Amino acid sequence: MYGQILIAVSFAVAAYQDLKDRAVSDLVWIPAGAGTAFVFYSLATTGQQSELEFDLIRILLLGGMAFVMVYFGVLGEADLIALVFFAADPYSLGVFFAIIGAVVVLIPHLGYVLLTGEGRGSHVIPVAQFLKEQKWIPRATIVEGARQEVDTDVNKAREEVEGLQKEGMQVEVVYGVPDVLYFGLGYIIYLAYLVLFNFSLFTSLP
Repeated sequence: MYGQILIAVSFAVAAYQDLKDRAVSDLVWIPAGAGTAFVFYSLATTGQQSELEFDLIRILLLGGMAFVMVYFGVLGEADLIALVFFAADPYSLGVFFAIIGAVVVLIPHLGYVLLTGEGRGSHVIPVAQFLKEQKWIPRATIVEGARQEVDTDVNKAREEVEGLQKEGMQVEVVYGVPDVLYFGLGYIIYLAYLVLFNFSLFTSLP
């Protein structure tokens, strides 16, 4: 319970930052780190060795898959951290329910951005707008009609465009979904479900 609450605090702040700025401060994850350490300590000191091993395996599997996706530039670094803490929940079915919660958030939000047109295809915007709005992932820069593709790694592409910016430059972009927002709200929805419908289980967890 206490470990989950600490993880949820980090997810709540991270979700807000991802929605507002599309960037998550590393300091946000301090409560989640403390919560995860508490979960490990509690499981180890109460003789729940199998639960501890299962938790570690879950973190290694989900974190490992996320690391590969970050390495190839598909996910951001904050997404990797979020998935590790996502997997650290002590309840064996916690990840499953949290994913359901994330989907509950994801579907209406993606529906909204598709309806508004932001989430459909690529767009060409002025570099000043690109620098101001963090929700865009750059695909190419356009200067005087000449198109130059940028790095496909989402962790490097924005910095590359920032280094190339010129007067009158435009940027070809696609909408970047706020993954941490989905993970964060999904985890909070899952905890709310435990509190409302299975409080005895919630209080029995570390």
